[in-house]
Amino acid sequence: MDFELKNEVVLVTGGAKGIGAAIVRTLAGEATIPVIVDKDVEAANALHSQLPGSEVVIAELSSPESCYAAVDHAIRKFSRLDALVNNAGVNDKVGLEHGSPQKYVESLERNLLHYYNMAHFALPHLKKSRGSIVNIASKTALTGQGGTSGYASAKGAILALTRE
Repeated sequence: MDFELKNEVVLVTGGAKGIGAAIVRTLAGEATIPVIVDKDVEAANALHSQLPGSEVVIAELSSPESCYAAVDHAIRKFSRLDALVNNAGVNDKVGLEHGSPQKYVESLERNLLHYYNMAHFALPHLKKSRGSIVNIASKTALTGQGGTSGYASAKGAILALTRE
């Protein structure tokens, strides 16, 4: 399949495992330059070793500073950014009944805030390249799942952020 992304620089958060790794592999197969942004050093380096031309940024995206650093790394290395795939997240099972207000906020921090932060810091570069942002959500944003209040709320907010 040709997505016409040859030589495009694409940041993928949560890119070392699961859906993110599948996205990175697909991008590499399209001759893009995938930038794997992940906190799992071992998984990120293992995937990177399989994909010549990829780049790795090890980052815990819980702070705006680390999100800025991930974008800045790509810009310093490649002098441009063509797309951002916001994918990082975890269904952490923080529910209404068995969670707490603190755990709920922590779930939102893990699953939502970095989507905004990454997009915010990437936006000036994406405007220059006329690039795109892809935000990965979940069906739980629409259907719920039971026992996943934090995750479902974050995914619903991602849909709203994307529309905005």
